[in-house]
Amino acid sequence: MNIFNIGDKSISLYLIVSKTHRLLIDSGFPDSLNNLGREMRKTGYKIKDIDFLMVTHFHVDHAGAIQEIKNQGVKFILFDIQKNFINQMENMTIGKWKYTPLKLDDNIEMKVDDSRKFLNSLNINGQILSTPGHTADSISLVLDTGESFTGDLYAEHLLTDEDYEQKKSWLKLKELGIKEVFPSHGNSYKIK
Repeated sequence: MNIFNIGDKSISLYLIVSKTHRLLIDSGFPDSLNNLGREMRKTGYKIKDIDFLMVTHFHVDHAGAIQEIKNQGVKFILFDIQKNFINQMENMTIGKWKYTPLKLDDNIEMKVDDSRKFLNSLNINGQILSTPGHTADSISLVLDTGESFTGDLYAEHLLTDEDYEQKKSWLKLKELGIKEVFPSHGNSYKIK
């Protein structure tokens, strides 16, 4: 399996390439398809080669280009705990970005608890966890090999005593034996 960071200076987007499929984690800002295409070329793939897209949470820098990417033939996985957060993000985009509204009738809707079976069908061994703290709809992808894609979950060493939700999310991740974290902002880092 290969992992590519195909984001830009402001956000990391990750392309996970298994033997059979390509999964994109996060879409980036609205109207950023050209940037994504340019970064994809560095991997040897094109946007149309992406099979599936998931987002770590519904903030505009992570989910703003979902429909643009879907329009390229990519299937979007909408997790049960995220569905109620779409309108809030879309309302925040009005008048600020060139945003393409997310169509809701053609997504793959999935419960977080059913993620392992689906990921296994893509030859990606891992699971999705609900990791609230930054937002209530935050999720993380944890691979069985120890890599974790955490979105905007704050790094554990930055948490204060009052960050109960994020501490609980980190506890769940660590119980799965994560070894390396791939955050949405900044470089990946090892867990000791």
